[in-house]
Amino acid sequence: MMITLASPFAMNVFNPAMPDVARAFNSPIDIVQLTLTLYLFTLGFSQLLCGALSDRYGRRPLMLIGMVINLVGSLLAAVAWDVWVLILGRVLQALGGGATLILVRTMILDSSERSEAGRLLSYIYMSVAVAQMIAPTVGGYLNYYFDWRYIFYVSFVMNLIITVVMLKKLGESTFVADKMPFSIRGQLAKYTTIIRSPVYVGYGLAAGFITSAYLSFASIMPYIFIDTFNGTSAQYGNWFLLVSGGFFMGSLVASRVGVRVGMDQMIHIGMGLAVAAVAVLVATMAQHYLAVALIFIVMGLVTFARGFVIPNAQSGAISSLSTNKGTGNGLMVFIQLTTASTVAQTMPTILSWGLIYVFIAILVLLLFAVVAHYFAKAALRKQDLK
Repeated sequence: MMITLASPFAMNVFNPAMPDVARAFNSPIDIVQLTLTLYLFTLGFSQLLCGALSDRYGRRPLMLIGMVINLVGSLLAAVAWDVWVLILGRVLQALGGGATLILVRTMILDSSERSEAGRLLSYIYMSVAVAQMIAPTVGGYLNYYFDWRYIFYVSFVMNLIITVVMLKKLGESTFVADKMPFSIRGQLAKYTTIIRSPVYVGYGLAAGFITSAYLSFASIMPYIFIDTFNGTSAQYGNWFLLVSGGFFMGSLVASRVGVRVGMDQMIHIGMGLAVAAVAVLVATMAQHYLAVALIFIVMGLVTFARGFVIPNAQSGAISSLSTNKGTGNGLMVFIQLTTASTVAQTMPTILSWGLIYVFIAILVLLLFAVVAHYFAKAALRKQDLK
C-alpha cells in the first residue's frame, strides 16, 4: 500500500497548479493539459511494458528501476525552464511510476484466488484513494503559499523515502517465470491471444470507461473552478477532498463486503450509482442551476462508485486468463489510461462548448462502462455453458 502511493500522488498533486503554470509559461491550456494527458498515456505504456517484462525478469528489479526513473522525473519537473521540459519531467515520472503500480497489483494476483484478489486489490485502491485524497490538497496549498515547483520537490522526497523502504523490505513474489526470450513478435502474439478473450475485453473496458469519466473531470475541473468560480488552488484542494474521499470510502466498503456481495453485483451497484448521480447533475444544470458544492458532491458519489467497480472489474479481467497475468494486467491498464488520456485531452474543447457538455460527456462514458460490463457478463455466461 505504501509503494502504491507514489504514482497517484505524483499525478494528482500537480493538478491544482495547472492554471497557474499556464500563466507562468504563457502557454495555452491545451499545451499545459499535456502534463496530465501524456502522463496518463505514459503511465499506461509503462504498465504495458513492465507487465510483460516482469513475466520474464521478475517483479522486484523492475519496481526499483521504476522508482529511480520517477525520482529523476520529479527533479527535472522541479527545475523546468519551459513548459516542454516540465512535460518531459512528467513523462519520466509516469514512466517510472507505472512500474510500481502494475507490479504491486501483479504480486497480489500471483498469489490470490479470484474473489480474494478483488478484496485485496480493494486495499491497494484504498492506498490509491489516500494519495488522491491528500495530493490535490497538498498541491493546492503548496502552489498557493509557495510555488508550483515545490510540488515536485515534495514528490521527490516522499518517493525517495518509499524507495529506501522498498530496498529494505520488498522481496520477490512467487510466480512462474516465462522462460521464452523476450521479443516484440512474441509479445504481440501474447497481446493478440489476450485480446481474443471477450470476458477480458469487457471487464477491461468497463474499468477503462469509468476511469476515463473520473480523469476527465479531474483534468478540467481546476480550470473551471479557478476561471468560472474565481477560486484559488488551495480552495480547489479542499473541495476535491469530497471527490477523493469518495473513492477512499468506496474502496473501504468494497474491501469489507465485496466477497459476500459478489464481483458482478458490486460492479452493478457502482455503475448504477455513478450513472444516476451524473444524470441528476446534468438535469439540474439544464435548469440553469449551478453550484460548486453540487458538482463536487456528485463527483464524490461517482468516485465512491468507482471504488466498487475498479478492483472487481480488474479481478474479473485478469482472472479470465490462465497464463501471462502480468502481461494481461499491463495491457488492461494501458487500454484504460490510453482511453482516459485521449478523452481528457478533448476536455478543453468540450468546455468551450459550455460547462454542461463536460458532464454530458462524463455521463456518456459511464453509459459505455455499463454496456462493456454487460458484454463481459454475457461472454462469461457463454463461456460457462461451454
